[in-house]
Amino acid sequence: MRASTIEDIEQIKKMLLKMPDEKVKEVEDFVAFVYTKINPKERKKIEKLEGIWKGLGFEKISDIEQEIADIRQGTESRIAKRSL
Repeated sequence: MRASTIEDIEQIKKMLLKMPDEKVKEVEDFVAFVYTKINPKERKKIEKLEGIWKGLGFEKISDIEQEIADIRQGTESRIAKRSL
């Protein structure tokens, strides 16, 4: 991706953050429409990861953020103790 394209995307993101929700939905619909015009061979397959962990028991963890932090801390400690 060109640097100017990345800058354009960043500028669009800034504008989107300032828009009301209903206008963001309009932009999303427009982008989806434009995307359908792209040659299917040129499209990259987009994988959505939303919901892939649903129903696997993670909902039962009351403080998932703390659990993740604890696991990270333990991993960091084990790595720090390794001798090189």
